[in-house]
Amino acid sequence: MTANVGPFALTCSANTLRHADMSERLRAVSAAGFTGLGLRLADHRASGLGAGELRAGLDAHGLRLLEMEHLWDWADPTCDPAEDEIWALADTVGFRQLNVSMFAEHETAALVARFGALCDRAAEHGVLVALEFMPFTTIRTLPEAWHIVCAADRANAGVLIDVWHWRRTSATLDDLAAVPTDRITSLQLCEARTEALPDMREEARHHRELPGRGQGADGGTAALLAGMAAQGLTCPVAVEMFSDELDALPAARTAAITAAACAEVLAAAGWASGTWATNLSRGVNP
Repeated sequence: MTANVGPFALTCSANTLRHADMSERLRAVSAAGFTGLGLRLADHRASGLGAGELRAGLDAHGLRLLEMEHLWDWADPTCDPAEDEIWALADTVGFRQLNVSMFAEHETAALVARFGALCDRAAEHGVLVALEFMPFTTIRTLPEAWHIVCAADRANAGVLIDVWHWRRTSATLDDLAAVPTDRITSLQLCEARTEALPDMREEARHHRELPGRGQGADGGTAALLAGMAAQGLTCPVAVEMFSDELDALPAARTAAITAAACAEVLAAAGWASGTWATNLSRGVNP
């Protein structure tokens, strides 16, 4: 099954097919019409593939890596050795950005300084760093995330917007207007339920809705995207669906459903899909 993704360059984020093995994931994502893929370091480790094999698999399916997920405490003064694996993948496979959030508690000054240091390490490999706000983390809102990015003052730093987190933090287009559009690294599409669950983490990790459903029904997702587009946002777009319901389907079916849902709301919003390149395709290869 091939989804009609039209003119949109869509990425399938790591958690949309979180239970699929690498070969199944590559086949499903490519067949659905996605051109980009997101991965967690754990996905690469579990695949048993070497970096060269992963790159060959991506090439064979016409895919590039938009994003890698960074889940450890980057603000801890002790640098996690897993970071070396991330940079090795940047240098051999190539990806555009490292997505980061923060679950540990740190003072804002420490977050700013260590976020800047992380960006400096990423810059050595030509990688952008995308800071994601989440309502149940230390960096909870779009203004908080932008404050850290702005204070760190690194050219390769920006903010990632996930629609679920946007909804559950009651973010507004006025909040977005305070952030230069070129500092929004990417947009992750999904939707929040119409009625929130008592446990936000449970909802975020198991019960997201497709774009155009839940709070986005009756044109709500498209209206939000149209408002973002009106402010000049043209960043890369991914779909991130944490969904037990979709997890129960074959990977190919999930990929097709999510690609079609995203394409529909993007078309309704009049979204102009932004182009993007990995660090290697930009010619950055230390």
